[in-house]
Amino acid sequence: MHQWAPPKIKLEYDNVGLLIGDQNKPVDRVLVCLDVTEDVVDEAIEKECQLIVSHHPLIFQPIRRINPTDEQGRIIYKLIRNEIALLSAHTNLDAALDGVSFVFANNLGLDNLRFLDRNYPISRKITLTTAYEDSKAVLKLLNYYSAEEAHFFNVDGRKEGLKCFEAIIDAHNVEDLRRALEREGLLKKGSFQVLEMASPSNNFGLGVVGSYPDDGIAVDEFLHLVCKALDTSAVRYSGGANRIRKVAVCGGAGIRLKGAALSAGVDAFVTSDIKYHEFFTEKKDFLLVDVGHYESEFPVVEAIRKELAEGFEEIQVISCESVTNPVRIYSTQFENKTVE
Repeated sequence: MHQWAPPKIKLEYDNVGLLIGDQNKPVDRVLVCLDVTEDVVDEAIEKECQLIVSHHPLIFQPIRRINPTDEQGRIIYKLIRNEIALLSAHTNLDAALDGVSFVFANNLGLDNLRFLDRNYPISRKITLTTAYEDSKAVLKLLNYYSAEEAHFFNVDGRKEGLKCFEAIIDAHNVEDLRRALEREGLLKKGSFQVLEMASPSNNFGLGVVGSYPDDGIAVDEFLHLVCKALDTSAVRYSGGANRIRKVAVCGGAGIRLKGAALSAGVDAFVTSDIKYHEFFTEKKDFLLVDVGHYESEFPVVEAIRKELAEGFEEIQVISCESVTNPVRIYSTQFENKTVE
């Protein structure tokens, strides 16, 4: 999970990683869910799971006490008593390649996927100056820690054989690389520098843009497709378009990316948690769709299950059967009466 969605790329307010449990305890059965509720914990107990992997963290704010007198306390109390660990990947999974919004876009059948907002300032430029002779070994080490554009050149100066290696690397990999360089004896005082970069990372971002082939699809067909793909009977929307060809999506509350979607020239933007005034659109041919928070993110549960199951064949990974969506929709039909 940390390779897919490194905890250090989370947004500042978030709380991710192993929130409850012993990281050294063996695991042979895992339950994957969107939200951690009492029903989910009961399901994990019934299915004898030692670990729950959730998208939404159970713990956001510092906790003053843990006892079964409130819902959060009851859940934590029950997890600890039954020795069930909890691992959460939230905004770090939102920002990851093939994360929440990519899964969302794939469910809508979009092609040519790419990040909508790549303004995720985590790229760093590193320079390593060393007299180490095996240049290929150094480049291999840089590549192992996902460094991009790695290269070296000879340094003219007082000492012969001095080389300078340069590469682009994501910030969360810098310390691991630094420790590896120290182990190999390549890191000397003043020989390793890390600089922030204005250019965005190719590996992390928010939201996704994709497209439908040829002439796209009609608005009604698109809305029907959205409902079917997310297994929901209703969505809220505003605006419209002649045809839906280019689409932006953002799982969860992504309305702040509406400007980026408009700049990208999309015909439709699909997200959730849109407020009344945010439904007004500045562009005439632009469809804005609110599918609901749970609906937009729930597909990632199966994506996590599949990723873990493929990575650990000896472990049974189960998608949660409990429905944790707190929102219910009531619909009725009014009889049409003609007034004479």
